[in-house]
Formats: sequence, structure tokens, C-alpha cells
Amino acid sequence: MKEELDFSDMMDIVSKISENKDIIYEIFNLISKLRDSGLIDALKTIEGILPDNLDFLVKSVTSKDYLDIIFRAYGTLNSIIYMLAEPNMSEIIKIIGYNSSGIAQSMIDGTSSGQPISIFKLMSMLKDPEISAALNGIFDALKIIGDSVKKLK
Repeated sequence: MKEELDFSDMMDIVSKISENKDIIYEIFNLISKLRDSGLIDALKTIEGILPDNLDFLVKSVTSKDYLDIIFRAYGTLNSIIYMLAEPNMSEIIKIIGYNSSGIAQSMIDGTSSGQPISIFKLMSMLKDPEISAALNGIFDALKIIGDSVKKLK
């Protein structure tokens, strides 16, 4: 049943509006700013794009499987950001990045020759200080990776 307003009710409403007119003007100004900035139009566009059945979308995005994927991805991204924030790792990535064309060309040249490396060639390569240092670094990194993977079990 709809309740009808009498004169007294109307006067109460007018009185409340009058008491809060500054707040009402501020709200209207805010709405005008939102409209002028284009946000209202953007929201209308979004509203027009959204599917009618938002329940399905919300249930999909909040499903356990979806959230598990999001949290795993977050963990991975977090570890990558942590890794990149570590000064030594950051420098190593810069070195690789700045030398990537030379590294790529060396890999192409090395793999396209198709010739096997003799034991003598390998021995002479190991005497090269840069190769020896790189191999030591790679083997040390592999040791850490191997130790970490063992801990997963």
C-alpha cells in the first residue's frame, strides 16, 4: 500500500533539503565534474557493453578455479618482481638485454655450423676465462635450482 504524503510531510522534506542545500549543491557540482570529464559517458558505454546476465560473469570470475589461477599468477609475478628488484639480478638482466643481439647471433652461428666439437676444441674453450667464468656461474645456478626442486618433494 502506497502511503500518501500530507502537507506536514512535505514541509519536513523541504526543511531537510533547505538544511542540507550546501551538500546537495556539492553533489550536483561533483556530478557536473564527472560528466564534464567524460566519466559518465564512459560508464554509460561500459553499461552498454556488460552482458545482461552479470551473475554468470561474477560467478565465473569468483569461482575457485579462476581464483586459484589468479593467486598462482600473482605469486609468480610477485617472485619475478622480487627477482628483478634484486640489484645483482637486475644487472645480469641488463647485461643480457644490452647484448641480446650479439648473444642471438652467437647462438645462430654456433648451432648452424653443424660440426661436432672435438675434445681438444672443448679443452681449449674451457681455458678461455670468459667461458670458464660463465660455465662456473651456470653450474652454480643449476646447483641452486636442483637443490630447490628437491625441496619441493
